[in-house]
Amino acid sequence: MQINDRRVARKQKLALARRFDQQIAVGAVIFALFLAPACNSNKSSKSATEKLDQQGSNKSAKVVAQSNTDPGIDLNCVYDHLQNPPPEAFHYMYRKDGSNPVHQEADVTPQSIDGFRTQFDGTQQPLHATRSDQQSWQAALAGLTGIGGMSSTVAIINHNSAMQRETDGGQVNGFDTIHYSIDTARFNATERQMLLKPGEFEKGDAWVTSQGCPVKLGLDSELHRNDGSLIEKLHYEEAMVKK
Repeated sequence: MQINDRRVARKQKLALARRFDQQIAVGAVIFALFLAPACNSNKSSKSATEKLDQQGSNKSAKVVAQSNTDPGIDLNCVYDHLQNPPPEAFHYMYRKDGSNPVHQEADVTPQSIDGFRTQFDGTQQPLHATRSDQQSWQAALAGLTGIGGMSSTVAIINHNSAMQRETDGGQVNGFDTIHYSIDTARFNATERQMLLKPGEFEKGDAWVTSQGCPVKLGLDSELHRNDGSLIEKLHYEEAMVKK
């Protein structure tokens, strides 16, 4: 009788031990399943953050590299310099020779604009403004925006085979510059057909900052009709000179 009781007690202990082991195993599995999403989430979050950081770095590097190596010509930069002058004073000049000539010049500082614009009759209209008087500042700016008239001319040659970066940039008018020679004779047949009418051309030079701001520009061009007959010869000049 005692032997049977011992056997029963032993079986009960073994059953309890197995049940306890099973409970531990199940608990371990549940604990592992609970931790897995958190680990994966942290890993994914870290991976996504690293990817975004890397993409941001690559993008920034790409923008910097582009601005330093091939900025092209950015006429908006000229207006930005007039609207929000840098700390250094500079002299600005824009001139267009043609059937509708334009001539605008001014000394620009963070606090003042003093210059002139040539009227259609050849007389000069004075331009004077102080930063504290926004009305006079905006009026003076309006008299210095003639360069916007050559935007379509620049668009024809900007960032294509007509523009060639030269090796002799350096300091021009007080700015570190990149020198582009401009010549639509470099166009291939497709570019010429798409961008120019028969007989038309553009040729000149531009010195720009690493942001594409032109500090010295000279450009000659001709406009022709579809049959190749001449409409007009144009000459453009622009400069920003640190004082």
